[in-house]
Amino acid sequence: MNTPTVELNQNGVFQVDYGGIGVLSQATVQAQLEARRKLKEGKQKVLFLFPSIWRVDADAAQAMSSDSAEQVTEAAAAVVNSSLGMVALKVFEMYHRPPYPFRIFPTERDALDWLDSENRR
Repeated sequence: MNTPTVELNQNGVFQVDYGGIGVLSQATVQAQLEARRKLKEGKQKVLFLFPSIWRVDADAAQAMSSDSAEQVTEAAAAVVNSSLGMVALKVFEMYHRPPYPFRIFPTERDALDWLDSENRR
């Protein structure tokens, strides 16, 4: 199993980079949740980078929308750079709407700006 890279950036936002992972699985979701819990307790803002995603498994979608994910996620922004990736995440969002603020963006800058604006709400 490929695992995503999880880092806490200087702005206090977790960056989860799925790199070459094309299919989002429950195992990869659980891996990033566990990595985030180890690095920082409580709810976190998260920037998901999905450069190669083309499918979100149903179990992965449920894990992303679970109570366990909500316990550690204040808000999440996903960055995709392909139309297939955008469709995969839109389907996820439609059928497994996360219980935390979640948006999809074409660029990291747009995603980070939105996460920053969530501070002011």
